[in-house]
Amino acid sequence: MPLNFQVSALKPQIATLLLIQLIASALMMGIIWIVQIAIYPLFGSLAPENFDAYHARYIDRVALVIAPIMLIEAASCAASFFLGNKRELFLPSALLGIAWLSTAFIQVPRHEALTLATVPALVASNWIRTIAWTLRTGFLALLVIRPRHQ
Repeated sequence: MPLNFQVSALKPQIATLLLIQLIASALMMGIIWIVQIAIYPLFGSLAPENFDAYHARYIDRVALVIAPIMLIEAASCAASFFLGNKRELFLPSALLGIAWLSTAFIQVPRHEALTLATVPALVASNWIRTIAWTLRTGFLALLVIRPRHQ
């Protein structure tokens, strides 16, 4: 049975939570596309003697930007899933789960062992998160802008 993304009445708090999720997801989508297209591939262009120091600084600095956004996104996702229509929220919530699982179990371990030789594998595996956040943002946008029927 296909998912139906129409809801007859949406609680105001769910609408707010969906908007928060959409903003956070759109931010993460923009960041992940920059990472995918520019930042990760350019790691491979670094001089070997600069690679480790540059990568360490990157990890420290990027965490300051993405950690708050990811936490706000996760909290608003969990709250809206708990309070809202689980059926309509399943797909965007599952996509966030995929992005987080890929981060924890694929990208973080790859970063911990990253070398110039393993940069292409980092770029390739990051497509999981890039696609997940892109699709999630699209589904959330549909939920936020859809017409409301009372």
